[in-house]
Amino acid sequence: MIDALKSQLKELSQEDGFHFIEKKHNYRFERKFTVPDSYSFTEIEHVVHTNRFLFREVFHERQVNNIYFDTLGFTDYFDNVLGVANRKKIRIRWYGDTFGEIAKPVLEIKIKKGLVGDKWSYKLKPFTLNNDFTNSYIQSIFEASDLPASILESVKMVTPTLLNSYSRRYFLSANNKYRVTLDYSLLYHRIDKRFNNFKRQPETDPNKIVELKYALEDDDMANQISTMFPFRLNKNSKYVNGVNTIKQFPQ
Repeated sequence: MIDALKSQLKELSQEDGFHFIEKKHNYRFERKFTVPDSYSFTEIEHVVHTNRFLFREVFHERQVNNIYFDTLGFTDYFDNVLGVANRKKIRIRWYGDTFGEIAKPVLEIKIKKGLVGDKWSYKLKPFTLNNDFTNSYIQSIFEASDLPASILESVKMVTPTLLNSYSRRYFLSANNKYRVTLDYSLLYHRIDKRFNNFKRQPETDPNKIVELKYALEDDDMANQISTMFPFRLNKNSKYVNGVNTIKQFPQ
């Protein structure tokens, strides 16, 4: 089954917008679960720690920040909403404070092929996120960074549509094959390509999201992990949720 999926993904890779990049794919499964509001963090920890795969907390809790980009017609947003099998998502990610000097930003291209996904990452030059932020400014950062020509052309076709942040905790199974993340305290900020006012109160999202991530070849045991989670497995996109929350649709 996995060999057949890999063969199919190889064929699909020739159809994406970046097929001419000499880049190795590293597809993985990502299962997302929405945690009911009634669950406390202690109860969520208990669910993760008592799983038979013996998850332990690794790394340290940190704040994740993202600027999402899309076309003027919100192509990536609608592809996600409509469930288009082969789609992409473009964002800048960094950790720590949301505003001010962003020392280590990374451009990420997330590729979705049916049930599995891949992520390409490119370091960017540092930039400043404040009320002077514009699309022209961030495009100059793209130009100054060491991006492949095809990626640079792709980001020229999109503009910033959403800024979000959330806290993330990390857990790893005893066999080091399965990773669980817990995201919470989600905030959504409006971001515009010309004029911004980040002093406005961000929109909050009370959801807590558990995500299980693992490689293609480890899919056979993933159901054993999932069935021990008393959470609902569902499609959950922070980008879609954020756009819906702040109603940042094309005018």
